[in-house]
Amino acid sequence: MLKQKRYRNLFVISLIGLMLISCTRGSPSDSEAEEIIHDFWEGDYEYTVYSKHGEGSERFHEEVKGKLISDPYQQYEQAVDASETQGIVEQYWYMQGENVVYNMKMSVSNRPDYWTTFESGAKGSDMYIKEDLAFTFDREETVSGRKVCVYRTQFEEEHVADYSQLPEEDGKVPEKFTLPFTMVMEYYIDFTEKEVVRIRLDGTDSARAAEIANLMYSGMTQEEAEEEFRENGSEETYEVIYDIKNFNGAVEIDPPEDLKEL
Repeated sequence: MLKQKRYRNLFVISLIGLMLISCTRGSPSDSEAEEIIHDFWEGDYEYTVYSKHGEGSERFHEEVKGKLISDPYQQYEQAVDASETQGIVEQYWYMQGENVVYNMKMSVSNRPDYWTTFESGAKGSDMYIKEDLAFTFDREETVSGRKVCVYRTQFEEEHVADYSQLPEEDGKVPEKFTLPFTMVMEYYIDFTEKEVVRIRLDGTDSARAAEIANLMYSGMTQEEAEEEFRENGSEETYEVIYDIKNFNGAVEIDPPEDLKEL
């Protein structure tokens, strides 16, 4: 009996050891993961952006291809099928002195595609590059055959709905609403290659803030809009995926030809 009990205890101890190893083997510490993430922020790479709206959508659909050079900063994005896109079809950011110059090309049904250029304090990469965030290990996954460790963080942002440029209707003065929301961000890290291979943004709370802002524009107070959303809101999920490619490879960005003519 004592011998059997001793064997059983050894078996349990061994099993616990194997479980701990399986959970930690190949998984970097939080500090190592953050070092890889910061190296990624300072690198050059290409990427593809996918998005998914709503629980009923079974897969992400391809939307945008982009390139980024960190020093000096340059970033370019183009809709995959610009001929069918209504809205932003191209975006191009670059540094001019200490300022970011942002160029946006729009496609509108009743007019030719056109560029708008202005100075901005924000880079395109500010969507997913956020200083002073703590990343913690969440889970393991496989991406394109690569074993990755997913590190998660979250931060507070503000949804700004600016209706002030809209024409006044029925005596209603267009307003500007600012609503807080929480963004969840995940970095998928291949620890063997020390590379970030994917970034996921969960903007579900952002979609909620946008819907509440629309209700406020219709004439509701914020309290009324939040109550209406709780009772009848869509609660639609919204996710954005950045698949990273060619990290620290030969990345080249040329200004769009039609932008040079402006």
